[in-house]
Amino acid sequence: MAKRFSKYHGTGNDFILLMGSGERESLDVGLVQHACTRHTGIGADGLMVLWPSEQSDFHLDYYNADGQLGSLCGNGSRCAVHFARAHELFEGTTCRFEAADGLHEAHIDPNGWVTVHFADATLAVEQHGGWFVHTGSPHHILEVDKVEDVSVLVDGPALRYGVYAAQNGSNINWLSQKDNAWSIRTYERGVEAETLSCGTGAVAAALYLHQTHSLSSPVRLQARGGILEVGFSAQEGGFTGITLKGPATHVYDGIWPW
Repeated sequence: MAKRFSKYHGTGNDFILLMGSGERESLDVGLVQHACTRHTGIGADGLMVLWPSEQSDFHLDYYNADGQLGSLCGNGSRCAVHFARAHELFEGTTCRFEAADGLHEAHIDPNGWVTVHFADATLAVEQHGGWFVHTGSPHHILEVDKVEDVSVLVDGPALRYGVYAAQNGSNINWLSQKDNAWSIRTYERGVEAETLSCGTGAVAAALYLHQTHSLSSPVRLQARGGILEVGFSAQEGGFTGITLKGPATHVYDGIWPW
């Protein structure tokens, strides 16, 4: 059976998007892996299925490139909002959707940039030689002199499968500052590689930078694939009003034999 899909990317973090119908069901692990494989499939960091929902405009299931259902994907959620409006799942510029960590609100600005509202987060904590914060997905943060010098494919798996093995892994992020600008690189679990951008990682980094360097909201971060902007309100013991803003780009549509 052939089924239409759309390809999107959010600052280089790319995704396959599908419309689901009827009752929600899980996709076969091998099918997702094949579709996400870059040399023999469509190629993507992840795959998303949008399902009908009685509580919101749509329910979003996110699959990592390894075929497993994943936790919240920030950039993927922004792309899903753009895709949902294109398929008339909501009218206007604001919607609500359900993801792995609960209900979210999002809106699209006149320039096409998508803002997704996150759940509240606790303060980052020091551990394993860096800092850890959960922003819908788990993130370990390390501050380094130059992110471009990091051996992401060596250091990332060492932490993800080392000190975080008992916690089902963690995404690993590196930050460095140059001329008052902060750059970020991320090793993503589930993709098991570096991605050009990570939305939940950008949020984690922004909260860390406020907590340790007193950066005020909004914080702009330079990922390899582009700029992401994170807003928040600092409260005693954590953060509220967290938002992730950035572009969501439609790349092409196609048909794949699911």
